[in-house]
Amino acid sequence: MTAADPCPCAPSRALRDRAARGWEKFVHRAAAGLPSAPGHPVDAAGHEQHPLVNTLVRDIPSGKEGLLLAVTHEPHPDGRVVRIAHIRPLSGVEWSTAADNVQAVR
Repeated sequence: MTAADPCPCAPSRALRDRAARGWEKFVHRAAAGLPSAPGHPVDAAGHEQHPLVNTLVRDIPSGKEGLLLAVTHEPHPDGRVVRIAHIRPLSGVEWSTAADNVQAVR
């Protein structure tokens, strides 16, 4: 490998572009005085009262569609809380994704 060759451990251009768009979305929300995540109520068990629960949604990265069963908040040891969307397709295996990756099917 020469200095001109990209490091094989470096993120792809597409990944860097997606990260940049996500960061811009975060910055624009912050500049507008909005929280980085919607402020939906969360119960003691960590279930968010998300308005799209029991709605047909699309997981944007995968393009798959299914019924949004729940949005849960999972605490991590480093103090972060990750919002997870749990989706059941019309047929097949249920999956989860980041809650920000979900949009209603129109």
